[in-house]
Amino acid sequence: MQLLLNHQALGFCHAPVCAQRKDNSDRSEMVSQLTFGETFEVISQEEHWIELRTLNDGYQGIVDRRHLCGITEKELLRWHEERRLLTQFNLILNSKVGMLQIPGGAYIGHSESFNIGPFSFQMLTPYPSHALDLNSFINIPYLWGGKSTFGFDCSGLTQLYFRYKGINLGRDASEQQTQGTDITLNEVEYEDIVFFQNDSGTINHVGIYWNNNQIIHCSGRVRIDSLIDGNIFNAELNEITHRFHSIKRLL
Repeated sequence: MQLLLNHQALGFCHAPVCAQRKDNSDRSEMVSQLTFGETFEVISQEEHWIELRTLNDGYQGIVDRRHLCGITEKELLRWHEERRLLTQFNLILNSKVGMLQIPGGAYIGHSESFNIGPFSFQMLTPYPSHALDLNSFINIPYLWGGKSTFGFDCSGLTQLYFRYKGINLGRDASEQQTQGTDITLNEVEYEDIVFFQNDSGTINHVGIYWNNNQIIHCSGRVRIDSLIDGNIFNAELNEITHRFHSIKRLL
């Protein structure tokens, strides 16, 4: 499979998932991820490290070139029209480099055989349904910077859920808080997005209001906890773990 070439300014991630890092080192912090089929524009290149901006949410980071393939603008636009979000746990694809285990949160085509630009892929498992059951994500582990069913951080989980709903949220909780309509605690309803803060008032956590004063969020793992006056109460620890900041309505 031909990797991203030096002259190419657009591309997609051909790995099941790869790290989007803060600096150009394998030891650098993973700030986010690219998933299979996700597209980007190149900002700069230093050796095999590509600084890029994702086209879904504009998030910038540095990725190992070996996870990336280049495509033309025409090929990229065609892929954007044809792709759909994988909402189930995993899917096996056959590719030129062999079998790929693709996680939920990646992009796939609308048929069992599909192309991304000149690259061909074939599904080896049954074509998945379109439905997303967030309850099935319970107990997926927390992963800093994670945004697939291999591991989530809090904002990665909310971003995936609302992307499925047709809303393109920002990557970080603080960015997500700038979107939608302000809602009070008395007005909160199913699927509103709830934000939490640290002692200095900085937003540091986010989750989705579920039902009956419950929230689904990723803290240690994807879990459902109770809300007390908007604060998250963890019954296992018998303590308040996250302090309420605000609520937004997106749907």
